[in-house]
Amino acid sequence: MLIASFVTGPFQANCYLLAAAEGSDCVIVDPGMGAMETLPSGLAAHHLSPVAVALTHGHIDHVGSAREAGRRYDVPVFCPVDDRNLLSEPMEGLADFAAPLLMEFYGSTSLAEPDEVIDVAPDSHHRLAGFDLEFLHAPGHTPGSSMIRLVDAEHGPVVLSGDVVFAGSVGRTDMPGGDPAVMATSLEEVVWPLDDATHLLPGHGGPTTMAAERAANPYLHAPTR
Repeated sequence: MLIASFVTGPFQANCYLLAAAEGSDCVIVDPGMGAMETLPSGLAAHHLSPVAVALTHGHIDHVGSAREAGRRYDVPVFCPVDDRNLLSEPMEGLADFAAPLLMEFYGSTSLAEPDEVIDVAPDSHHRLAGFDLEFLHAPGHTPGSSMIRLVDAEHGPVVLSGDVVFAGSVGRTDMPGGDPAVMATSLEEVVWPLDDATHLLPGHGGPTTMAAERAANPYLHAPTR
């Protein structure tokens, strides 16, 4: 398995390239603002051919280049259905401070959707680039927030955790569409049960493991009921 990553845009979000090996098909995960500055060279370096764009959630720092990537490589964009509105109206998930930044990047606070959007139902599976990708619905950061889980024969379970859980922290819930009570439920019912061997690849910051987060992340707790 090959997973390459690079950081994009003013919010320093991680974009991932997920492939079975060099020279194979790949999935572009979370191409955020400014991702097209690095994405073509990243694909070329590993001789990868995109077959899809997959999104963990709809915030602009994770989807800001989804339309351009989908159009350039003629591939569909898989988006959690409960966040699809954010593809065209990003301010519905952002505080007012973000409006000037969107104007600077896009010349508008409303955007055109990608040419082909596939609605991803909660907890659904999608076969892409040879992987069985399971979109674990974990709302709270946004209504559609999901973690993308796969199992590799060599490395075991891997979860691209978006903005649900980071190394030592979890996603914020104070933006429009966020809900701390819902996030607490997601952390207990979706994140906590993940196997200790799970490799976590967050939407911001470096990688971690479920064992490390269970031991030291102050926001993760065993279910109380």
